[in-house]
Amino acid sequence: MYNFSVDWLQTLSMLGRVALAGLLAAVIGFEREHVQRNAGMRTHILVAIGAALVMCSGEFLAVKYPTIDPARIGAQVVSGIGFLCAGTIIKEGISVRGLTTASSLWCVSCVGLAAGCGNYILAVATTILILIVLRVLRSMAHNRRRKANRLVLQVVLSMAGESIVSLQKDLDRMGCVIDEFSFAIDTKNLKRHVYAHLTLPNRDDLAHLMEGLSRIDGVESVESVYE
Repeated sequence: MYNFSVDWLQTLSMLGRVALAGLLAAVIGFEREHVQRNAGMRTHILVAIGAALVMCSGEFLAVKYPTIDPARIGAQVVSGIGFLCAGTIIKEGISVRGLTTASSLWCVSCVGLAAGCGNYILAVATTILILIVLRVLRSMAHNRRRKANRLVLQVVLSMAGESIVSLQKDLDRMGCVIDEFSFAIDTKNLKRHVYAHLTLPNRDDLAHLMEGLSRIDGVESVESVYE
């Protein structure tokens, strides 16, 4: 007959691991939610809890069935998390967004595995390291871009005017380095709104750039603001 006895000490230990994984993931998820990313706190918590639960389940089965390798179950988390990471990556025009959030989800799944197998110190230390990468390095990159004369250019095109691809080529020809490029179509007013994140070699080139764009056929308005 099957033995239904439960090792409550082991169960409480595993429950603590799952809770720790969720707590650490909440810290990472809060940072992503703070910068208005699609995968926020709840998504990160669920990923880490699931990963920790899988690792604990592997350990539980290994105790019950000594021939089972508990690492094999956890390995599927690392490969299986890819579908969720892919869902956070968005292509807007020629730019791709969401790569950092996808990476944080993958890292959170690994944090969950570490917490799930009882490696608490490494799980906590890795969470701190992830936060440093997301917050500190992001601030450094933002300051570097400001010094490089980075601006956001908002161009309104008529539907019958120049194509968006041609506008992109015009910006390249004018010496602009395009960091991000996206657009939205206003079907009601028959207009296209283009948003280009540019880096100018010289701040004094802005007046020349604005004048050149305003002369293009179909350009109704041009606005710019430095980040």
